[in-house]
Amino acid sequence: MVTLVNNFLKIILKKKCFRFISKSILSFYLIFFTFSLYAGTQYEQAIQEPINQLHETLINIMVISDTTSFEERYTYLEPVINKNFDIALISKVILGRYWKSIDEEIKVRFINLFNRLTISTYVSRFNSYDNQIFKNISIEQLKENRYLVKTEFVRLREKPISFNYIIQKNGKKWRIISVIANGINDLSLKRAEYAAIIKKDGIEVLIKKLEQKIYDFQAN
Repeated sequence: MVTLVNNFLKIILKKKCFRFISKSILSFYLIFFTFSLYAGTQYEQAIQEPINQLHETLINIMVISDTTSFEERYTYLEPVINKNFDIALISKVILGRYWKSIDEEIKVRFINLFNRLTISTYVSRFNSYDNQIFKNISIEQLKENRYLVKTEFVRLREKPISFNYIIQKNGKKWRIISVIANGINDLSLKRAEYAAIIKKDGIEVLIKKLEQKIYDFQAN
């Protein structure tokens, strides 16, 4: 939008049109472009807000990691994950073709379990603070109501880690539906891994494996 304003002003200057354009018309265009720029900025902020909330909370649990238990940090992070991740949709995508064949009770169990796994994974991995920060890089529209938001996790003595998020608007809320760390799509990895387990041993075995993984996170 800034480019549009600049181009508009360049055209006026190039064609020496100032004497033919009233101040009121020029003011109208400047106000219009300024308002459009502000609206666009507000829209992008709304898209990025779930990610900003997640990042802020992750930094906070890192800061308090030395003085709090795993359970305390889990409780602190839980409402942020519940609010900003579309766990139900992610669960459906991960289970893929198996989703339609399992009954509702197992679907609910899996969604709740995967939610717990997501929280436990974050608490386990973001467990020490050394002045790390998250940095927003860019935002790119993929299709209507779906965007790719690129960020970096900047560390003092190591290379930054790219964290890119696919975020989608369902109803009135923007929510994260996929996380891509250093080019690796976690959703795609889990979909392949879980499908192999279900194909070989069934959904109940998968559920038991996820429960064990959560327990291991908490125990360590």
